[in-house]
Amino acid sequence: MSSKTKKKLPSWLIPAVLLILSIALGVSIYSMGWSGSWHFDDAPNLNNLLIVFANGPINWHAAQDFVFSGDAGPLGRPIALASFLIDGSTWPESPSALLYTNSLIHLLNTLLLCGLLLSTLRLHGTAEHRAQLLAVIAASLWRIQPILVSGVLKAVQRMALLSSTFMLAGAWLYVAGRSRLEQTPVSGWIFMLFGLGGGTVLGVFSKEQAGLLPLLIWTLDSCLLPKPELNTNQQRLWRAFKVLAFYLPATFIALYLGKIVLNAEQAYAYRDFNLAERLWTQSVILWDYLRLTLLPRAPAFGPFHDDYPVYEIGLLPFIAVVAWLAIFFIAFKLRKKNRWPLFAIIWFFVAHLVESTVVPLELYFEHRNYLAIVGPLLAACVLIATWASEHKKRLYISIGGTVLYSVFLLFVLSQVTSLFGNNPVAAQIWHQQHPTSARAAQYLAGGLADSGDIPAALYVLDQQAEVNMHEASALHLQGLQLACVLNRSTSELEQRLGRALDSLSLANKRFSINDPLNKLKTIYDNQGCNEFLTRDMLISIAELALINDKISGIAMERSNLNYYIATLHLDSRNLDKTMLHLEQAMQAVPQLVTLQLMVNILSSAGLHQEALQIMEEYPVKWPKNPWLRKTQQQTWNQIYNKLHSTLSSNI
Repeated sequence: MSSKTKKKLPSWLIPAVLLILSIALGVSIYSMGWSGSWHFDDAPNLNNLLIVFANGPINWHAAQDFVFSGDAGPLGRPIALASFLIDGSTWPESPSALLYTNSLIHLLNTLLLCGLLLSTLRLHGTAEHRAQLLAVIAASLWRIQPILVSGVLKAVQRMALLSSTFMLAGAWLYVAGRSRLEQTPVSGWIFMLFGLGGGTVLGVFSKEQAGLLPLLIWTLDSCLLPKPELNTNQQRLWRAFKVLAFYLPATFIALYLGKIVLNAEQAYAYRDFNLAERLWTQSVILWDYLRLTLLPRAPAFGPFHDDYPVYEIGLLPFIAVVAWLAIFFIAFKLRKKNRWPLFAIIWFFVAHLVESTVVPLELYFEHRNYLAIVGPLLAACVLIATWASEHKKRLYISIGGTVLYSVFLLFVLSQVTSLFGNNPVAAQIWHQQHPTSARAAQYLAGGLADSGDIPAALYVLDQQAEVNMHEASALHLQGLQLACVLNRSTSELEQRLGRALDSLSLANKRFSINDPLNKLKTIYDNQGCNEFLTRDMLISIAELALINDKISGIAMERSNLNYYIATLHLDSRNLDKTMLHLEQAMQAVPQLVTLQLMVNILSSAGLHQEALQIMEEYPVKWPKNPWLRKTQQQTWNQIYNKLHSTLSSNI
């Protein structure tokens, strides 16, 4: 057959094969992590699945409460919580089903990202075959980034994954609408409005990060997409759209962040760093994120970063800030010749605008980069392709380099996912990599205790307490729990309690004493620990914690501690002290659960008028979650009406 009669391969075949290959390799490598374990944020968000699946089939009333009663964010994240009804029946035995679903969502996000990048490159003016290749390569490189593993192989990060799903779908719809705007403006506007509005609304009900979608789309539109050629009426509509879709959300976010800055002292009351320290530290962390994206190291990845150093003004953070300013200045100066560097840096910063700036969250989490690294990766692919197109030798170099880099990423990815899937080994390695991380030590100790090696778990906690004085009290209290399980001698128990009390004054704001105290109370209620624990002992621990200004300075901690002390006094029928501490708990944070207990105690004593007075004296602080707020307000009204009815009947 002559060369003239040979059929050319369709232009989409090579990109399609590459995409399928990257998906298959990604699924295979991620499957190594499906045998992993639960992590520290899973239990608070997923515990109520036990009620939902208590009798096998879904209890739909309990499921409704589970979906709409979330408190991980101000909106409750009901869409993300609803997704756990698909595979949550395995809680708390094994997370494998949940991690499998997470991996499927990550696969879906890869396809959505590929579609978004392809539509963007087409509208940007990139040739079709080149656009297909670049979109597939960038999406594939993103998919196999090791820095994304903790966002996929931690069950509760389903929230971030699903939020990203709606953001990617919304951005893709928006770009698809922009491409239609000149030829078929009606369908174009519909696509754009549904993409931006629907993606944002559905996204924020999975995780609030989706509130940044308008700003990310604005970045994409202003940096990469050509200005639409519209008639006069359409131009007016376009300007109005930009005000509503871009400028207004940007203003709201700026006001939200500005409010935190103006109230920084109050906002950071429960953190062991202030606003300035957070900003200096984040300037370094953002470089770490970028470095570990481009040149990942398997030991650097994992769920524990509570040991990350807090920076004040100094040489390293100063260099980091100057470097960011310099790179932004260079990208801005180059924008007329090449807008890709400016797009990359703006996208990266916009994606980190909430979680890595002034909001008083924890300092470091890898999953915050899930969408943030899209901009730098796409820009890098385009810039390398542009460089390679200038000479055939460069093309071979870029192809070879991309293949080698992909193999390198896959190798590191396999190391990280296999570690996540091997819990005993992972716990040891993460503890070795983060020797001053209390969470890493507690995770290792928990695994050892679950496997029956409680003496080894005690050793880990004791060693960690020696190197981490601010977390020592919590570690000693946990050690006391394990020593009780082992029925250790009274002298050892007294020593452990003494060390916990001595170190309690050094506890920092991050230390939450309520969990170890509640576990000790459970042991006491079950008459464990050879009756070493007493009610007075538990009260004295809680009262000593209240003396520590860093603990009692946090209103919620103060409220919880007083509530805890009140329940202990209630058990001993000391009603005066019970009511005293309940009132102090209400003064700190007026919660409905505290108010209910006060009303029940007074009502049981026939003091209905006093109970009514308490309800009027302490207005409850309602939760931000609208479903929880409505439910609690209904409960409050029922209690209030019942008291009124009782008083009326007694007249």
